[in-house]
Amino acid sequence: MGMSHMEKDVIAWILDIQDSEGFFSKYRGTKWFHARATNRERFADLLSIDALDRILGTNGIRHPDIRLVSADQKIPPSEYVWRDRMVDPAKVARLFESGATVIFGGLHDRHEGVRKLCTRVTRQVSAQTQTNIYLTPPGSQGFKPHWDTHDVFVLQIEGSKRWRIYEGGPIRPLKNQKFNPQIHNAGEITEEFTLNAGEALYVPRGMMHAATTTDETSLHITLGVLTYTWADLLIDCISEITERSAAWRANLPPGFYRPKVQSELQDSFKELIEGLPDEMDLPLVTKERQLRFEAHHRPRITDNLNQAMQASSLKETDAVKWRSETAASIEIRGERIVLQNGNTREIEFPIAARNTLEILLSEKSLVTKEIDDDLDWPSRKIVLEKLIREGLLSNESIR
Repeated sequence: MGMSHMEKDVIAWILDIQDSEGFFSKYRGTKWFHARATNRERFADLLSIDALDRILGTNGIRHPDIRLVSADQKIPPSEYVWRDRMVDPAKVARLFESGATVIFGGLHDRHEGVRKLCTRVTRQVSAQTQTNIYLTPPGSQGFKPHWDTHDVFVLQIEGSKRWRIYEGGPIRPLKNQKFNPQIHNAGEITEEFTLNAGEALYVPRGMMHAATTTDETSLHITLGVLTYTWADLLIDCISEITERSAAWRANLPPGFYRPKVQSELQDSFKELIEGLPDEMDLPLVTKERQLRFEAHHRPRITDNLNQAMQASSLKETDAVKWRSETAASIEIRGERIVLQNGNTREIEFPIAARNTLEILLSEKSLVTKEIDDDLDWPSRKIVLEKLIREGLLSNESIR
């Protein structure tokens, strides 16, 4: 499957399946999934060891954005950073050669391909995403058996790793229920397999696992999905209600913890809880939460100035395209239509621009005079110019 499929259904693209519906209904949150592949270069366009070498040597990265780990021993940061916590690339390379795993944290803030991957997964699964990049020398292990408190998709870029799935581990652990090697032990091995370059693996939170490199250097992306739960939704709903309902902001009675006050407390609390379904604004709360998720991966656009300077020169023969890295939604407010981009940015247009915006949001390349909306060219040009200046639309005729 090509990169175009990545834009339409990124989970299916990662797992090399036709569509992700079956994955979400049968595997997500409950079962691991090994996506086997015959094309070892399937993820080669995403990231490479050469790209990591450039980032390490030129980006001035500080600890803990780069960490070194080994299952056999602790590696203190003092062994590979200068006094200002800046990472010393030469020391990192020497420790890697000696068997240490190099972890690049938060590379989605430094590498465009990884950022786009996170953005698309965030949009599809409606959850915050993050990445750790693991570069492991041959025959080494970064971590002993453990579980994570978030779901992970592992994309094997180069080399291979021998994976083991173990019994044990909590069901759907919370963020604060982290693995502790001092008190938690892995159970029996239930599955063992090799994850080769071009293949992917899904591991739900709480599932015990470990991986060791084979006889070749391994590079993989671990994409973490910080699951949004029913409990999280309830907390968000109550927070939103509290802002507009004085009843939820009332003080508790004095001595509320005492047994003789418990009956009164329970009656009052029950009354508030029973009114929740009628008071909750689910569309508002869920929309704001999704916008917050997407705001974590803001677009990195390199031609804003050039596009803005030439916006007024837009011609009917020019081709324009919505920037796929900029998520947006539209909302009707009376005689105005509001374009929401991120959780704080709103851009208003006359209601007559509705069809134009809906067509543009399809993310197709369109010749401006062929946009089948209800506007004449002067009116359409005003809308398009504004979107170009806002960094949401690109004039593809500008190079």
